[in-house]
Amino acid sequence: MKQRVKSPVFLITAFLILIGTFALMSESDPMAGALFFIPFALGPLFISLAISLYSPYRSCQIILGVSSVVYGVWFSFVFLSAFYWHIDAQSAITLLFIGIYSLPVMIPCWIVSLVLRNKNSRKAEQVGAPNPLPAE
Repeated sequence: MKQRVKSPVFLITAFLILIGTFALMSESDPMAGALFFIPFALGPLFISLAISLYSPYRSCQIILGVSSVVYGVWFSFVFLSAFYWHIDAQSAITLLFIGIYSLPVMIPCWIVSLVLRNKNSRKAEQVGAPNPLPAE
């Protein structure tokens, strides 16, 4: 498990979650407001983080890494647009929809990553290579 936590994709996604959390907390007056929006705004990153733990193969990691970075750019664009460029009294409502609007892109990335994981694990079993995901 320690080796998977040190993977670049895990670290990049965790860093993006941390940056997003700090951004949400900088705009929220009560801390509970930011905590309320974290699952909606950063939920796709949490899912990518979980999938990256169980997809050790390089192709899966590349897909998850690119999708996390693209989501981070998307989040930054929408966040800056809502709170700095086009300030409105109802800007916070956009945080509820950031994650939902990204799902048409994120879900195929997750599915492809999981399919590649299964394909690579079957190929490794046929060759007789050791399983990179040992039972713990």
